[in-house]
Formats: sequence, C-alpha cells, structure tokens
Amino acid sequence: MSETASEDSSVGEETIAVVGAGTMGHGIAVAYAVGGCTVRLYDADADALDAARAAVRGAVSTLVAHDEYDLNDGGDAMDAITYATSLPAAVDGADLVIEAVTEDREVKSSVLADVEAAVDDGTVIATNTSSLSITELGSALDRPERFLGTHWFHPPHIVPVVEVVKGEETADWPVDAVTGTLDRIGKRPVVVEKDIPGFIGNRIQSAMAHEAWALLNDGVASAEDIDTAIKGTFGFRLPALGVFEKGDHSGLDIHAKVLDELLDEIDRGTTPSDALTRLADEGRHGVKSGRGVYDWRDVDVDAATEARDRQLLSLLAVYHQRERPASTDDR
Repeated sequence: MSETASEDSSVGEETIAVVGAGTMGHGIAVAYAVGGCTVRLYDADADALDAARAAVRGAVSTLVAHDEYDLNDGGDAMDAITYATSLPAAVDGADLVIEAVTEDREVKSSVLADVEAAVDDGTVIATNTSSLSITELGSALDRPERFLGTHWFHPPHIVPVVEVVKGEETADWPVDAVTGTLDRIGKRPVVVEKDIPGFIGNRIQSAMAHEAWALLNDGVASAEDIDTAIKGTFGFRLPALGVFEKGDHSGLDIHAKVLDELLDEIDRGTTPSDALTRLADEGRHGVKSGRGVYDWRDVDVDAATEARDRQLLSLLAVYHQRERPASTDDR
C-alpha cells in the first residue's frame, strides 16, 4: 500500500500483523480476525505461540457463546489468524503492524526498528504501549510520521474503546487509516492529540487505583469491601454515564463542592503504596502467580477468565446504548 493509497483507504482490509503473542497480542489478533481481517500473529517463542493458539480458541468460543460472533461457529476467525516465528515473514506485505511486546522502552524500540526494516514504505507501524511516549519511541525510526500508538485495554477482544495516540511527528493519514479500520471492526477509536504519559484511560485509572491502595494500606476497609464499593457504586454507573455526563446529572455545583471538601484528603503520594509494593516484592503478582491481593491457587483460572469475559460482554449492550450524550457543549 502506498502512502497516497493509504490516505484513501482503511488499514487492515487485507493484512494485520501483531508482533508479540502474549496477553494483549493474542486478544488484539482476535479483535481484528472477528472483524474480518487477515491476521498474522508473531512471537519468537514457539511456546508462546502454542499458548496463544489455545487462548485464541477460548476467546473466540466465548464470543460465539455470547452471540458476539457467529460465522461458522468462530471457525472463520480462527482460520484468519496464522502463527509465525519469523518476523520478516509475519510483516511482509502487511498494511498495519502492531507491536505488542513487553512494556519496556528498550525492548520495544529494538523490535520497532526490526519491524521498520522489514516492512513496505506504506505500512503503518503502531505500538500497544500503556504509558511510554509515542514521540520517544518514534524518534528511533527513519519514518516516524507513519508511527502511532494504539492503546488497547485488557481484554482487547471485548473492551470496545481503543486509544489512538499521535506522536509529535505522526501524520494525519495513518491516524485516519487506523481509526477507519477500528470503526470497521466494531471498535470505538478515541484520538489522543497530545502525547502524554498514560494517555487518557490509564491516567484516570491509575489515580483511582492509587487512592484504593492507600485506603487498603491505611486499614480503612478490606480489599474485598473496597472492590465491592467500587463495583456497586460509581463503577456501576461508569458504563452508562462516564465522568462528565454523570456530573451533569448530579449537578456540577454539587460536584464542585464535593471536590473542594475531598481534594486535600486524597492521597498525594508519588510512589506506589507500601501495600502494593510489598505484595509485588513477595512475588504475589496476581492470577499469573497464584496469589495477589486474593488467593487464586485453588481457582480454575480458565473458568474464572471465561466468567469475567461473560460479565464484560453483558456490559457491551449498556455501553452501546449510552455511548455518548446527545450533544456536548465545549465552550
């Protein structure tokens, strides 16, 4: 695809390459596959690809069971994904390459340089970083104008919104192409015009998580009760209202008064809570290690993951019904 052609068409009508078959990579591959794209999933580790095959089957089966995908009982989507241990073969002729390797600046930069050396001039290159600077990662590339961020949220084959992040050198045409394809596969792209750490979702999510850990660390309530309070109060409303629309419904005068009372009380720490650091240092990393805040050692993790995905899929209807307010006054 030439740059001129890219300006008039959506990336991914033929081939998407995903580099990195881990937790995010395989889910991104599923999202594009069920959306009708041909996908190549690459990982240098053959064992990681084997695990990805199993994860893809589970993800597609869940979508089929929840009536989110029904073509040939998911066989078409699974057939649309091929698995590769050769990076040049995986990205050859791809319209879009998404790097989804570990969240490490040096590793990502190295992989992105390898990708750029192997792709055609018209290929768009994206990184699925959660917090790293798009501008900084792109500075190592010969053509940073075709480089951008596509920040997917876990699990990517279910969560409907994808942040499309522009670096300082990113041109308009790759943004238009990527957002067009995301629309086509049923995702809602949000364009982040300013390259700031954490973008939109992770900045807000991290602020909330930091205060939750502070409450746990100070013994205000148990982890289970804090989670219950979040899920059954403001978290219950978020899919329908977000933050600003909820503020309009409650009254911005009330919202301002509550913030005036609370802002001095909210934790101002600039390092992770001692409670979080202690668990991480002890190797209690969550589901993947068997213990985190909760004990997962006697839990059927595959069944728990399927149950989680069913719950999230049930929220999609709410999200689509209340995707945005009727109009927005930006003055």
